[in-house]
Amino acid sequence: MDRIKCDIQAARDDDHGMLVLLAEETLHPLAEGSGHPERYRAGDFVGLLGRADVYVARAGADLAGFVAVETDEGALAVRCICVHPAFEARGVANQLLDWAEGVAIDRRLERLTAYVPAADAPSLRLYRGHGFAAASPRAEMLALEKRLPVLPE
Repeated sequence: MDRIKCDIQAARDDDHGMLVLLAEETLHPLAEGSGHPERYRAGDFVGLLGRADVYVARAGADLAGFVAVETDEGALAVRCICVHPAFEARGVANQLLDWAEGVAIDRRLERLTAYVPAADAPSLRLYRGHGFAAASPRAEMLALEKRLPVLPE
């Protein structure tokens, strides 16, 4: 498939309904399919939207995906990256992860972190392709992080 260029911006309040629908369409089936339905709960996702910084990727007028991040212990934690099925394998997740890294550097944070299911090969490939390495393995989840350059004051 052809790669696309997305415009990324902070999510607006009126985006939240579409973000919930996209999560239901993509994240819920992934959790079910992995045998861990507890990894996705609609209420938890709505809570994440309320507390995290969420950035949406648009391809023209279409919502292509989003990333949700939070500052956590001196790092920017990627809590969720989600790409609309119509835009999979077109570079959207890479653009969102690059955006998150830029946010972390702008905030002068030293690390970008993510927890990824150990069996989620596509996500592990995405993060490792961006320079993430295992920080502390768990039984079924890997803590990944990337050290970032710190900008001078």
